[in-house]
This record gives sequence, C-alpha cells and structure tokens, in this order.
Amino acid sequence: MWGSFFSGGKDPLKELGYEILPDSQQTTNNPRSIWTILNGKKKITGDLVTIFSCQNDAHIQLAKGALKRMKTLRHPNILIYLDGVETDKYVYVVTEKAVPLETYLNELKSNINETNFNNEHLLEIAWGLQQICRVLTFLHDDCKLSHGNINTNTIFVDTKSCDWKLGCLEFVQSINENQIHLPSKYLPACQRYEPPSKKGGDSQKARDIWFIGTLIWEIFNGNGATSATSYRQLGSIPRPLSAAYGDLINPNPSLRSSFDKLLESPFIQNNSLVECLLFLEEIQLKDPGEKQTFFTSLPDKVDQFPSHINERKVLPLLFNAYEFGSSGSAVLPTLFKLGKRLSDSDYKKRIVPIITKLFASTDRMTRFRLLQQLDIYVEHLTPAVVNDDIFSHICSGFTDQEPAIREATVKDRQSSALASYFNKTNNNDEEDKTPWDDMKSNDWGDTLETEDDKWEDFSAASLSSQAAKTTTTTQSSSVSNSSLWVQDKPSSTSQKKNDWDSDAFFDDVLTTATKPKLKTSRH
Repeated sequence: MWGSFFSGGKDPLKELGYEILPDSQQTTNNPRSIWTILNGKKKITGDLVTIFSCQNDAHIQLAKGALKRMKTLRHPNILIYLDGVETDKYVYVVTEKAVPLETYLNELKSNINETNFNNEHLLEIAWGLQQICRVLTFLHDDCKLSHGNINTNTIFVDTKSCDWKLGCLEFVQSINENQIHLPSKYLPACQRYEPPSKKGGDSQKARDIWFIGTLIWEIFNGNGATSATSYRQLGSIPRPLSAAYGDLINPNPSLRSSFDKLLESPFIQNNSLVECLLFLEEIQLKDPGEKQTFFTSLPDKVDQFPSHINERKVLPLLFNAYEFGSSGSAVLPTLFKLGKRLSDSDYKKRIVPIITKLFASTDRMTRFRLLQQLDIYVEHLTPAVVNDDIFSHICSGFTDQEPAIREATVKDRQSSALASYFNKTNNNDEEDKTPWDDMKSNDWGDTLETEDDKWEDFSAASLSSQAAKTTTTTQSSSVSNSSLWVQDKPSSTSQKKNDWDSDAFFDDVLTTATKPKLKTSRH
C-alpha cells in the first residue's frame, strides 16, 4: 500500500521498528509544511506514534535540517523525537503521537455541534497559547533561534496530555543570520501569512511575533485570510484578547509587543485553568500555606475545566503533586472527584496505590480524610487490598486517642460501604472469611443463642446482686456497662450474634476488660 513511499519497495521504517497504520491513507499533504503526516506504531510495544515523511526532492535539504533540529532541541513544548532516517531520496522523522492543531480544534467544535468555541474551549485555548509563548521564549532567548513558520498545521497537540507543541522545524534558523528562509519561497500557501513589507525588513523574532498574531486570528476565524490586511478584522477573537492581538500584528516590526504582553492579557492572566496548571507544575516551589489554600478551592474549580483536560492533564499533575510535591492528603478531595471518571481498571492502577500508601500514614488528618470519603472509593478496592493493606489501619482507628478518628471509624464500620467486606456471611466457606469475621466470632463461637431468662441475668437488679459478692473494682466495672448491654437486647429469642450485635465488637476493642460475660449455649 505504501510502496510508493519506499525506493525499490524497501521499507526504511521497518528497520527502525515502526510501521505505518492503514488509516494513514486518509492523511493528505500539508500545504503549509514540507511533510506528509502519517499514523504509525512501534512494532514491539504497539505504542502509537506520528511519522513525518518527506520525499520531495525540492524539500529534502530542509527536511534533513529539520531532522537535525528535532534531535538536538529538547523542551516540554517541542514534539518529542523518537527516531529518524534520511537518504538522498527521503527523510522520515518519528515522534510521539500528536495531531495538528487545526484537526484538534475542528474536533472540539464538532463534539458540541457548534461553529464557535464554548467557555471550556476558551480556557483550553488560553493554556495552549501560554505554552506556545513559553517555547518561543525558550527558542529566542536561550537558543537564539526563530521558528519561522507558526500556524495551525505546524503546531501539534499531544494526545496524552493535550499539551500544545511546536513541530515542523524545517525553517528554524539562528536569529543572527541575515538571510531569512521564507516559507513562502517553498510553500505558496504560506504567502498569506507573511507580514507586510517594511523598509529594512523584519527581524526573525519580530516575524515569529507576527505569526503568533496570525495564529490567534486563524484559531478563532479559520484559515480564510487572503493577505496581511485580512488580520485587521477581529472577527470572533474574544474581547479580553483583542488588545494584545492588535499589538502582535502591528505593521511596524519595532512596535510589535513581546510575548509577555500576551501572557499578561486578561484572556490568559485571569484564566482559572492556566492558574491551576501553572501552580501544579511549580508545586515544589510553593510553601505549605499556598498549597493548603490552592487545594481547598481546587475541587470546585475543576468543574469548570474540560473533562479531557481534567483526565489527561490535571489528574497526572495531582499524582505528581502527591509523589514529589509534599502535598499529602490535601490532594485527596480533587483526586477522588476526578477519579470517578476513570475506568475501574485505571482507578485500581493509578489511584488505589495512593490510597493504600496514605492509609499507612501516621498523620491523623490524612486518616480522617480517607475515612470520611470511604464511600467514594471502596467499590474499587479488591478484598485482597482491603485485607492486606487497609484493614489493620482501619482497626487502629477504634482505639485512636483522637475522638474524631474513632467516630469516623465507627461510622465507616456501620456504613454499607464496607458491608461486603466486614459483615460478610461465611456460608461455611473458610476461604471467603475476612479478618472481620474472625474478630467478630472471638471466643464465643459462630452462633450464639440468647433467651429472655438468660438475658435477664444482666438486668440492673442482677448486676447489683452480683456486685455484693465481688470486689469494689468488679462492681464499678459491671455497673458502668449494664445499661449498654440492656439496650442492645435482641428483638428475637433466638438469633445469631453477628446479625444483631453490631456494637458489641467496638466494646470488645475498647472496653474488653470491663464488659460482663454473656451466658451462652453452644451447639
């Protein structure tokens, strides 16, 4: 199928361990880039990748230069280079899986059957523009390079994290070079993005700033611009972005604003998603007070964010905040809220290990938060996890010196959430027994039969009679618990202890030394 790509029928990608997927037949040549973009995968692991192919003799040298740049440039917002191969006839570059920004934006609109973006999309676009400004600042200031061809076909969106990343580095060059490689010389479709000609010409940095302006126009108005004059009309560009946009496309290169002014615009500066993601990325630099304030308000904020951003971007950053940001249990409310959208297998793989680690923590606030929200995650806990990693820690809460911990532990014991584990009916199957079953049975046997005449032995009168024959210590202990045992009298004359005596276990743990003994008959 792809024999036309390979000289003499030889597949150069096969030697690299990659293959082109059949759905790549729908991919067309990019009129604003020298590359044909193909979908592929790594044969050994099955990981999806994006393959950039160039076989046009007029563009081979540009493609070789792009391959060299991809190998040497590393930044979170530049496509991750995986592999590549070049000859005099073709160049292939293999990167992480990504889709062109134009395709991604069209999919966002199609998902809501609208021609314009909704509020959630605007939050995401602001974050994307912030990322592109960040990587261009890196190129200009740290690498002394310019990109030279910024548009919705040379910016890509990482399918795993939804990050916006630069690709197509064929026109990247030093900002100190006098000769500028104009994309329009090789790609006629890029002519309409060129800035208006001025005496003395544009600097390469000024050209990149202009291209950010045209990128913004294209994001909100499509690619219908025919010349530089088309960009004078705002169209659907949001008002909070309009002032910064006007400075970016100033016809005079020396008067064009820097990326800092765009980042300070209300569209980005007052954006809750940008604020959230920047804070999580810099979590290790924040002090405990800032973290506490941030995580307290975060559960309400995530409701405003796009669901795919929450799952692919916010959730991984929360995992990172827990592992490396010393955030501890503060991440739990948001973590559990977003975890509801994960599949059961993903939840068990990504969130349950965090829960088990936190249960082993000696911090009481962590334990309290876990107990309070048990109903949220208990359905994802397997019996093995409960028995091996959680059960003993829950039991320790019965005797904790903090009343709030004891109360929360008792409530969780009585809730339906743990019924499947802690109130499990054995049905004479020892393999199905839980630790709770063994503790409930104690030394009384599996089945206890209590009758009215036997229960009366523990009335107040009976206890008083027994007290006269015992020491003062025994008398005090018995009387203090008499009302409790009378109150828990079963409603039927013959009943299994495990069915009705739900509070007796807590007395076993908390007041074993002071509890009177029941008369029992064993069968």
